[in-house]
Order: sequence, then structure tokens, then C-alpha cells
Amino acid sequence: MIKIVLLVAFLAYLDAVNAGTLTNTDVMPASLVAGASGAATATFTTANPVPADGKFVVTFPANFDVTGAVVTAITGQTGANGTGHTINCAGQACTVTRGTGGTPGIFTAGVTTVVFGVVKNPRVSGNTGLFSIETRTYGDAVIDSNVEVGIVVVTPG
Repeated sequence: MIKIVLLVAFLAYLDAVNAGTLTNTDVMPASLVAGASGAATATFTTANPVPADGKFVVTFPANFDVTGAVVTAITGQTGANGTGHTINCAGQACTVTRGTGGTPGIFTAGVTTVVFGVVKNPRVSGNTGLFSIETRTYGDAVIDSNVEVGIVVVTPG
């Protein structure tokens, strides 16, 4: 039993060591007006495949309200998207777990999009601060990440 636990821990360590960098990253609210509520789309290019039960973690800058956020769509390279995706937001970090309904496939490395609904922009106009995006295994080992995803400029409402 101890050998199995050590093997699992070692494999998780290897996953973390081989983590890649997300490129062409962007998080764009549908509206850039202060206080507006609506969709926000995270787009990024993965360096490594994302498993059928993998996760996407998008961290919004302070003053975005993600308490009512939902996931409305996920698209990736080659693998079927699946259905039944779930979302859990803790603070500013929203974790989307790919649903296993509809026989999802592994997303090969390439462009991936996660669309959120019901994200509320900061109430004050100006630069938002940086976003971050990670892809993870179901066990939360980081696959790829970018912690410096560009700011957006929110305009007066």
C-alpha cells in the first residue's frame, strides 16, 4: 500500500516538473464597460494534452465578481468536448472540470477556449490587472500555465 502511495506521489511530481507554458493567452469580457455582467472568454494554446477529465483554472483579477459564474462552452483540439462540465469559484479562481458525459476525448496540444457566463466587471474603470490560466489533471497536477495573462481596460459605464 505504501509503495502505491509513493508511486502516485512520484507520478504527480513528474507531472509538475514537466509542466509547460501556455501561449497566446487572453481573457476577454464580452463587454468592457465598468459594472457590466456577461460572458468572458479565455483563449490559450496548450503545450501539452489535456485529459478528458482535466481542469482549467482561470484566475480573475481583484474586483471582478465571479460568484455567479457558469461555464457555457469548452472547445479544444481534436478530442470531443464532452458534456456536464462543472465550475467551482473560490475567491477569484474559477476551476472548470471537463464533464465526462458525451464521451469526451483528450485535447491534444493546441488552441483551447473556455467561455464563462455571468462574470461581472469591476465597478471602476481602468486597468484590471493580470489574469492567470492553468491546465491541470483531475488530481490537480499542473500541466501548463501562464500567470501573466494580459490586462484589459474597463471603460466608464
